[in-house]
Amino acid sequence: MKTIISTLVIATTFAAFIALLVIYTGMFNVATEWEDPAPIRWALVTTRENSIESRAASIEVPATRGDKQIDTGFRSYREMCAICHTPPGGTDSPITKGLNPAPPDLAKSAKHMSAAELFWATKNGIRMTGMPAWGVTHKDGELWDIIAFVKKLPEMSKNEYLALDARLEKGHDHAGGGHDDGGDHGNSESKKNDAHQDDGHAHTH
Repeated sequence: MKTIISTLVIATTFAAFIALLVIYTGMFNVATEWEDPAPIRWALVTTRENSIESRAASIEVPATRGDKQIDTGFRSYREMCAICHTPPGGTDSPITKGLNPAPPDLAKSAKHMSAAELFWATKNGIRMTGMPAWGVTHKDGELWDIIAFVKKLPEMSKNEYLALDARLEKGHDHAGGGHDDGGDHGNSESKKNDAHQDDGHAHTH
């Protein structure tokens, strides 16, 4: 028993020493051009996917609201997401090409993620990936509009996307409640947005 404990203590001490060595010597390359070895890539991807899945499990997905919601979600996707998540048939932007890990192709990956998982990732962001937490500046209603559109991406062709882009004006709606910075300004904006919704109007910018 003493041998087992001694072995564990030595192994733990050695692991801590290696970790400190990596941290303080700059041994780990943080450049985006450096590709992670397969074991590290597997560990990071598996950790990320399991983290999202477990936290999204308790999220209740609201019912979709039809074509109007899809249109609203598209406007926000175009303004907030398309710069990194290349639209169907589109060309990767310089930002997309420079990110590591590469942003997922939502036209393919959205079919493999639940709406709750997409919502959680969109709202909370993902560390060390370049994915921001849009929940800091947007209310849940607007984020669900985006998710409603993203779930449509896998079945959308390049021509269909371009037709939608041509049909809808620039800017993104705040029909889901608008932006909120967490302060008094956010509360006043929320009240203004609620007033607009009550009157049947949505504003864009």
